[in-house]
Amino acid sequence: MPSYTDKRASPRVPAKVAVTVQGRDAQNKPIQEQSETLLVNDGGALIALAAEFRLHDRLRITNQMTSATVDARVAWRSSTQITGRWSYGIALIDPPENFWGTPRN
Repeated sequence: MPSYTDKRASPRVPAKVAVTVQGRDAQNKPIQEQSETLLVNDGGALIALAAEFRLHDRLRITNQMTSATVDARVAWRSSTQITGRWSYGIALIDPPENFWGTPRN
């Protein structure tokens, strides 16, 4: 039986990066929400948001520390809210190198 192999381009690491998330919610209303990442890797992040998005929705993510902005899509969403927030796995679309500004090994 084949074993599962993580297909991520880089390892996920815990990191709190302040971000602004913009997009259109599940009711197609424009949303702008401040949050912070929980985990990051070169291609995305895990973020908790009060706004409800659907899978594959397009988002715009701004790193508040660097003011860099990148397009993203919702790749995963939790099935329930925890303390009034949804957990989202986001995939960055054509991110610049080290968008999150995290230390490199």
